[in-house]
This record gives sequence, structure tokens and C-alpha cells, in this order.
Amino acid sequence: MKNPVLIAVLVLGIISIAGCLGGSGTAPTASPSTTPTASSPSETITPTFWEMKLVWNVSTVGIPFMDLSPDGSLSAVIDWNGHRVYLVKPDGSSVSFDLQGHDAVGPVIAGVALKGGKVYVLGDYEGFAGVRVYSWNGKVDELKVGSSADGIMRSPSGNHLCYLVTLSPTEQSLTCDGIETKLTPNDYDMNWVSDAGIVVLTENGKSLAMRDGKAVLTVNGSHIIAYGDKLLVSEGNTLKILSLNGSVLATKDKAGFSVTTLLRWTLIPTKRYLFLHEPLGDTHVLTWNLSEVKVLPGFPYFANENFAVTARDGVIHCYSLDDFHEVFSVKVPGDSLGYIKLNDDGKVMLVSGETGGFWLYTAG
Repeated sequence: MKNPVLIAVLVLGIISIAGCLGGSGTAPTASPSTTPTASSPSETITPTFWEMKLVWNVSTVGIPFMDLSPDGSLSAVIDWNGHRVYLVKPDGSSVSFDLQGHDAVGPVIAGVALKGGKVYVLGDYEGFAGVRVYSWNGKVDELKVGSSADGIMRSPSGNHLCYLVTLSPTEQSLTCDGIETKLTPNDYDMNWVSDAGIVVLTENGKSLAMRDGKAVLTVNGSHIIAYGDKLLVSEGNTLKILSLNGSVLATKDKAGFSVTTLLRWTLIPTKRYLFLHEPLGDTHVLTWNLSEVKVLPGFPYFANENFAVTARDGVIHCYSLDDFHEVFSVKVPGDSLGYIKLNDDGKVMLVSGETGGFWLYTAG
């Protein structure tokens, strides 16, 4: 189903065109950390910090859909109002393609995801809802599915890709890695896709975990995400970790999570840690037994198996998960901060504003 949060963001962006995020092409000042990793007296201390430099940016207006491949080799961003998709390499070279093509009317884009070096753009196109697929050389495929595009997501490593499309007033289609599953009724939203192939769908206050097109577990509540084959559930203000058979593995009071504007979750799970934002506060770093080990400043915008990225007071901070020293910091490039993506080795970062504008950084 259509998400009212995204529509509200779009309206805000249109109203604020005059103050929209711009792309001057000049890199904001980056301030690297000076904290080295610990070493024994006989070892040479090797700094593990770097400076990030701006290599590409573009000014756009609209919902800031974007993706960055885990290896950092390709970025994809959507000019929502301009009906274009941009593909960008870490050296700043780019190509763009008109998403409208030969259609008489412009598309309404519902999301973008990268997998296997290809860009999957989900949208409502003339005559159908589905996916147009692009490579660096142009459009390579078109997947016509239904009547209304609902959402598209990939797993953190990029090994699974799923998209949700409404077929009729009573039915939806969930396609994961080319396998289609029909869903009734048609009120599902997609919360998460894990590297273990777990897809979390929500509908009418309940959540459904699926794998390989089959229901695995139903849980009350809509604030539920997944990591691997575990579910993280916010029940009231209590955080619970569940196995796929429904067993409670861990629980923590006063640690509930939710979703903010642009559908940004206030909890991000990784293999070693969970990054939980305290409302109006900072990011609490928890282990999987839910004990706290660290507090990081600001809101958690992104985390992978090696790094966590937060932002506070107009500055983006990146931390190593080995010892939580700051790897780099960068001033927020525009008037607002939307999404952040970082590649696996922390050397490529893609940033968006809340209502458009994109900036690509690489380690200098």
C-alpha cells in the first residue's frame, strides 16, 4: 500500500523548493579523527582514520531514494521530480537515464535497489507497476507486475532483493529473488529483508515473517525487523529478540524502537552489536544479550559489520566497530540529512538530504 510518510515528505519537498538542497560541487570540510588503534609496545601504531572527499553531487527535489553497493563500486540515486536515475562510480564518473522513456506521463518512483551491478527501480509506470532495470550502459530489462508499486528492499549484503506490488483491491505480489508470492489482503508493507532471506511484512498491527515464499512466524505489532534468522520486536517500550519459532532469546525494558520520517528505523542490528537511538538523545550500543557497552553521539543513520555512522549537530561521525574510535567526520553537506550509506571498508559514503540532493564521498 502507499506509504503516507513518503507522500508527506514529498509535499514538504515541493513546498520548500526554494530552499532545496543544492550541489555546489565544493566539498564540505572533513575532520578526521586522531585516535589510533591500540597496539603492543613492540608494534608500530598504524592510524586507522581517513579524510573523506566529495567526488560527486547532484541537486534534486523529491523523495531521496538511493542505494550504494556493499563493495562501494556503484551508487544509484533517484531524481524523483526529474524522473531520472543516476549511476555513479567511486571516481565520480556517472551516467543517467530517463525513467519515463517513451511513456506519455512521468512515473511515480517507489524505491531503488542495487544487486549484481544492476539498478532496480520500482515505480508506477504508464500502464503498469513494476521494475525497470538498468546497468551502466542503459536499460536492460522491464518487469511488469501489477497496478501499484508499494516498496523495494535488499538485504544488507545484497544477496536478496524483494519488491512488493499491489495487483488488485484484494491482492498483492511479493517477489524475492525472482520468486513471486501472492498475498491477501492487499494491505501489507515491507519492513525488512535479512541476509538469511527473512522478509518482514506488516499488516493491520501484525507482522509476518516469511522465507522462500512461506510464512514462518506471525507476531503482534508492526515495529519488527530482522537480522539473519532472528527477529527484533518492539513491544510497548520493551525490546525483545525472538527466534523463528517464537522463543524469546533476550528482553530489555525501556528499549523500544520505532520508525521516523523517511522510514528510518531507530534500531539497526549488526553481527556484533545493536545500535538503538534513545528519543531526543544518543545511540546506545548493545550486545545481543542486550547489555550496553557504549554510547555514541546522535542518531544512528547506518551500520554494517565494520562501522557505525551517526550524526549530531550538523556533523556525520563514522566509528570503527573494533574499538569504537572515530574513523572520520564530515559536515552535513546540505540543509538537512536524509539517508546515509557506507560501503564495507568505510571508504565510500553516499549521503542524501531529506527532500533531495545527493553527495558521494570517497577516502582521500
